[in-house]
Amino acid sequence: MKKGIIEGFYGIPWTFEEKMSMIKFLAEIDMDQYIYAPKDDPYHNKEWRKPYPEEEIGKIKALAELSREEGIEFTWAIHPGQNPFDFDLYDEEISKIFAKYRQLMDAGVRSFGLCMDDIDKAVAYEKRNAHMNLIRDLADFVEKETGNHLYFVHPWYNDAWINEQGYEYEALLRDIKNLNVMWTGNQVVAPISHKSNEDFRKRTGKKPYIWFNWPVNDYRPDKIFMEIFEFYDSKDLNFDGFYLNPMNQAEASKIAIYQLGEYLKNPLAYEPEDAFIKAINFLEPKASGDLFELASSFCGSLVYERTEGKKFSEDREIKRAFDQKDLKTLNYLLGEKIKAAEYYQKNHANEDLYREIKPFVVSLQNLSKAILAKFDGNINEAENLYKESKNIKIQVLGDEGLEEVNVRTSEVLEEIYQKI
Repeated sequence: MKKGIIEGFYGIPWTFEEKMSMIKFLAEIDMDQYIYAPKDDPYHNKEWRKPYPEEEIGKIKALAELSREEGIEFTWAIHPGQNPFDFDLYDEEISKIFAKYRQLMDAGVRSFGLCMDDIDKAVAYEKRNAHMNLIRDLADFVEKETGNHLYFVHPWYNDAWINEQGYEYEALLRDIKNLNVMWTGNQVVAPISHKSNEDFRKRTGKKPYIWFNWPVNDYRPDKIFMEIFEFYDSKDLNFDGFYLNPMNQAEASKIAIYQLGEYLKNPLAYEPEDAFIKAINFLEPKASGDLFELASSFCGSLVYERTEGKKFSEDREIKRAFDQKDLKTLNYLLGEKIKAAEYYQKNHANEDLYREIKPFVVSLQNLSKAILAKFDGNINEAENLYKESKNIKIQVLGDEGLEEVNVRTSEVLEEIYQKI
């Protein structure tokens, strides 16, 4: 089984250095694939017809070389759907994809993908036979040149979207043997569903390659997710590949990736909290206890929200104390949160991780202090601390370019502050 990540998020792309670091990290934790499909690389999507400029192809060559050295399969994917492939000019258009793939092959890439997600489904259905010709021709080309199968994302890539037209489209994929088809499950962003994967296999004759949209935060860029991975309903791995779509924060994403690595190695022996602690110790050995304390305030992904019966909910001990009106315990737990924020900032070892999460840590610290001040009747101090917690900004990539947004942390602490 293949396992790794898919760089498939919207927003500020990772830097070249972050991509190189991620490849090394994947090798360290025994994962074996990096799928390159960043939504904001124009040469991946809107400018897919154009070759990469010399500087950019040089970076991909370096990524491919490092991947080969580290035993990682580096997969480059093209998305000819947002600036649509013209099927009336089939030979001319596919020759441009062949040329693009060859440019990547010359740079050392030996694994390729085709993304047709997030396109007009009515048009995709109307041109379904033409789509199959394109998929088959590209899969044959890749297999002939590299010996590998083509990775493919189809327009109806989850249960919530698929309909009779989608089923008919999917059925046409069954006979393309040199094709690995990706699937997100019940929804675009969803916990792992054994039934969804099994239904997919029955329809297509193929086990899915899971595109797991966690811990990706492009739909909530004002938050980070440091959740304990318990988002599955079975420990039977009924898929042939598994890829996390990470956050814009590359280093912080490694906490989630590490946990999935533990789950995929031995699902029957997997213990969520133990894997989470191991992940934090691996990434932040000097201040792991403090980071563990803080992480429970950084929840809120759609995968988290859509997982029924989860054990590790956001700030669960603080919420319990507040609901039970146990003010002594509540004061103690908030004090521990504040101390953890202070100690983490002083004692951390992983500077890349600290740089990414510092705005959220400081915001959380001020919010916790604001609650304690309000409990003590220091209303002015509480209001000032609360404003400080809400006025911490980070840069995100919006429709008009770079913009700033205020960070958000614990919804539990926010609710407590508003209620007292």
